[in-house]
Amino acid sequence: MPPQPFFTSAGWSLSGLTTQGRHFHEIPRVSVSDKNLTAIIRKHETSGVPLVIEGMREHQAWPAAMFETQWLRKNAKQQIQVRNVHNRRDFDVSFEEFMNHIESTPHHASAEETSRWYAKDVECPRDWKEWLDTTSLIPRSLCPHGPADIMQNLPEHARVETLMCYLGSGDTFTPCHKDLCASFGHNLMCYTEDGASAFWFMTESSAALPMARYFQSLGQELDLESHAMSLEEFAAAPCLIYITEQKAGDLVLVPPRSCHQVVNHGGLTVKMSWSRMTIESAQVALHHELPIYRRVCRVETYRIKSTIHHTLRRNTALLEDLAKAKDGSAS
Repeated sequence: MPPQPFFTSAGWSLSGLTTQGRHFHEIPRVSVSDKNLTAIIRKHETSGVPLVIEGMREHQAWPAAMFETQWLRKNAKQQIQVRNVHNRRDFDVSFEEFMNHIESTPHHASAEETSRWYAKDVECPRDWKEWLDTTSLIPRSLCPHGPADIMQNLPEHARVETLMCYLGSGDTFTPCHKDLCASFGHNLMCYTEDGASAFWFMTESSAALPMARYFQSLGQELDLESHAMSLEEFAAAPCLIYITEQKAGDLVLVPPRSCHQVVNHGGLTVKMSWSRMTIESAQVALHHELPIYRRVCRVETYRIKSTIHHTLRRNTALLEDLAKAKDGSAS
């Protein structure tokens, strides 16, 4: 692959970024303690506008010690895959080697450097999974394989693991992309060092087609996830661009088909990410996303047709049980 054009987040601030494009807006935020949180999440899901739930780090249910690097050094998977963001090559290293590299890496990239590692799609520790499954801090409707995730209907052996960790220093990034198969994305900033954060650039769900056409006008293909957009390219985009600075305790909710790019800023950031599928997003995937995947020869991964099949079987069985119960009570 050709080298990624150089850019850096040095000097970025949320207030400064939103003044650089007339279509730039801050992503709406809501406190995790807001009494109207459920209604606000529902509005986010129907509107297709990104949302940030903030204030989790200050909550008594926040497992601060478990998110720290000292804990991860002992409990994380000891062999991980990392990406050099400059040439987009992936390779395996030990977790300890990765952490040593991060500690010796400047917070911001320079035009001369050739190596900056980003640990993407790292398997989450079992304790993190158990916390997410049992905590009262994250609304149950947002949890993987929860009541609002139809991927729970797949047989255990057929389920795709969507829960992943991301670790990187400043100026590591994920190029502009959409989450797989029109799923709902969830990204929790678990830990930061030296005041680190991550800047998110996002669109509404409805902007997927104009953004795809815009990418093609730039000589790029959105669904290949290979182009990191510059601020100038975002400013010229044919739609609203929502921006936020994600800090520790912020949960970013990504609507289906939202085009988004994430740039880490400052020191080390540690995030936990997962996806969730609803009946509505599966329908969107079936009619809009899967045809694109066939065109660009991309793997489907989330088994949409199988998920729909097992969801229909489960819901049919539930309706039959309800009918039997009703007949039994009537007699």
